[in-house]
Amino acid sequence: MIAGSGARGEVVTNRVVAGGLRRLGLHPELWAGLAPNGIGHQKPHHYRDMLRIAGEQLPHARRAWRVLTRGVCDGCALGVAGLHDWTLDGVHLCTTRLELLGLNTMGPLDDSLLADVGRLGSMDRTQLRELGRLAHPMRRRRGEPGFTRVSWEEALEVLRAGLVDTEPERIAIYLTSRGLTNETYYVAGKAARAIGTANIDSAARVCHAPSTVGLGETIGVGASTCSLRDVLESDLVVLWGTNPANNQPVFTKYLHEAKVNGARVVVINPYLEPGLERYWVPSNAESAVFGTRICDLHVPVRVGGDIAFACAALKVLDDRGLLDEEFIGSHTEGLEELRRHLSELSIPELLHEAGIGSDVLEEFV
Repeated sequence: MIAGSGARGEVVTNRVVAGGLRRLGLHPELWAGLAPNGIGHQKPHHYRDMLRIAGEQLPHARRAWRVLTRGVCDGCALGVAGLHDWTLDGVHLCTTRLELLGLNTMGPLDDSLLADVGRLGSMDRTQLRELGRLAHPMRRRRGEPGFTRVSWEEALEVLRAGLVDTEPERIAIYLTSRGLTNETYYVAGKAARAIGTANIDSAARVCHAPSTVGLGETIGVGASTCSLRDVLESDLVVLWGTNPANNQPVFTKYLHEAKVNGARVVVINPYLEPGLERYWVPSNAESAVFGTRICDLHVPVRVGGDIAFACAALKVLDDRGLLDEEFIGSHTEGLEELRRHLSELSIPELLHEAGIGSDVLEEFV
């Protein structure tokens, strides 16, 4: 029996209820509210999108099911095999993969549509994609107005002759990004090396080159130095200048699991996206019903104030002897140079430039 009255009794009752829910494997402390699939909230509408895509794929239902159950994901690199991945248990079915499903199930295009390249030039990229898939080789000879169908033998012979007659350094391979998987990029790289050319590029480089250059100049390698498994086991996850709820929605599933494991999530961004305040993860039953509160601390730096905030945090950590000297000495360079630079800066000026108060800095460090 629970005895109590007023606010104290309510608190005791709430604690007992929460304890009972936890024994059932639930995590009420993370709930955003009772709103199945986030009804009434600003968020991606996963189930609505799933129903829409299912309707679009009805004419190709058998093919779509084979792609989903035997294929890989078009939107991530988590070791996806069918409906599962190598990172977390459960179903892997992100909206990015579903949105691109049409590229894998669309029917063949009408060859006559390629008879006049001038007409193709008047179409935008969406219209061109909706024409359909190439079911067989098409060739346009010099002086011809468009493409005509040729046999595989002729197509392969043209490619062979071109490769034999061209010096490797004058051969280039270029890949688009939409709908291509890591496996495709891997095979293309192998083919380029077999041909003997280093001239291989893709549309993805335009997007990711700034990131790889920046990472290389700051941490020494142009790639991530951790994995999503590290996120699952972290005590603190800092999302700096990123909005995974919109840009990498599958990542919210891993943030949910990290919070279940006890992690805190800090968001450093001028604006706190609604999807980082609370998110309904469709592949997790509890989160799909109650939602998940993602952000524990929002650091609202002003636009352009990121470096000032980083310097302020580093200065406080160093002044209080909280830096891991052994790790820094083994894995980084330039600590003393950084300390000399920080010694010339003042916390009040840095906070003013960052646009935040000292209380936020204290909570962060």
